[in-house]
Amino acid sequence: MAYEFRLPDLGEGIAEGELIKWLVKEGDKVDEHQPIVELETDKAVVQVPSPKSGTVLKLNGSPGDKIRVGDVLCVIGESGEKIAKVSAPVQKAPAKKTSTTVIGQLEEAPEEEEKKVVPITPKKVAEAVVAVLPAVRKLAQEMGVDISKVQGSGTGGRITEDDVRRGAGKTVKETKAPSVTFEQFGRVLRIPLKGIRKAIAENMSRSLSTAAHVTHMDYADVTKLADFREKEKEEAEKKGVHLTFLPFIVKACVLGLKEFPFVNSSLDDEKQEIVIRQYYNIGIAVDTQAGLMVPVVHNANEKTIIEIARDIWRTAELARTREIQLKDLQGGTFTITNIGSLGGVWATPVINWPECAILALGKISEQPVVIDGKVVIRKILPMSLSFDHRIIDGAMAAKFVSEIKRHLEDPDALLMGY
Repeated sequence: MAYEFRLPDLGEGIAEGELIKWLVKEGDKVDEHQPIVELETDKAVVQVPSPKSGTVLKLNGSPGDKIRVGDVLCVIGESGEKIAKVSAPVQKAPAKKTSTTVIGQLEEAPEEEEKKVVPITPKKVAEAVVAVLPAVRKLAQEMGVDISKVQGSGTGGRITEDDVRRGAGKTVKETKAPSVTFEQFGRVLRIPLKGIRKAIAENMSRSLSTAAHVTHMDYADVTKLADFREKEKEEAEKKGVHLTFLPFIVKACVLGLKEFPFVNSSLDDEKQEIVIRQYYNIGIAVDTQAGLMVPVVHNANEKTIIEIARDIWRTAELARTREIQLKDLQGGTFTITNIGSLGGVWATPVINWPECAILALGKISEQPVVIDGKVVIRKILPMSLSFDHRIIDGAMAAKFVSEIKRHLEDPDALLMGY
């Protein structure tokens, strides 16, 4: 008997996904657990596996369709078997009038405003100064792509990382182009709030309206740690690991969380209970083209510095290329965000709700410090801890940061775990 495969619960409160592409076609034979479709959820691009072996009798939906949990994805059965009519998933919105330009398809403004639209022609783009971000130029070099031959799809013809990947023959998920409208003072672009950006907006709003945010700031003298890292960098490179400060900070945070378990908790508002996690999964915020993603280093307390470094690099790369799996984004108990990599010093980061706290790292810089009455130059790491004041008080937050600081300032104690 033909089996209607409905989109299962993907976890983490995900209710729907956008169909990107089918990995099989009608008439294909599939094995159990074989990936059959790619969906983009508000967290990642996921491949959904077949629940059984058989022949694909019917595919239900096209790229761009919204598939909700419970919708029939496909029908699997025996070759030639007849099937009942299957209700289609939620369809795309009716197409709006569009015009094609050098930055893709743009939805046109209403008729009364069309006369105001100034077409973006190839000549005008050529005359404009089109910036190429250093990260994009570096990616092009790494992929062997001639940046001068890449056609930019960004606003005003800007070359994006996706454009470079297309130039290298890599598959890139297409996104809806912005629409052009006019306001009283001039032309504007309207970009759909969807996917990961929409999820970020909703999660940040929920965090700020739910948790009682307070930020505690301090700094650590990481001069000894910098020396230790410099000494071990070459050995780490032999193991294929680029050793940064971040794995050491993850380890220091785990030790701090063990000492102050309430920081490794969340508040169950419905049951009015504080839920203390006795496992240590550290989320690392990663800036991607799709928006902020937080891959998780699972069981960080059981891993060495090298293993943590390898996990951070692996999941960050998967996040940037949108190949990360949901399991790598789930289960976090505490989050670290590194604004220092972008030159920032202090911050008031928004808690990755429902976690209790998030630590922002500032840029490490050389600063004059007074030690034993003498001014010396030391490497200083700024730290900003935002925490939920409903769960912990300022005193505990200060003690927790001081514990992290103690471990970072004494690499021997950090590595020994005391």
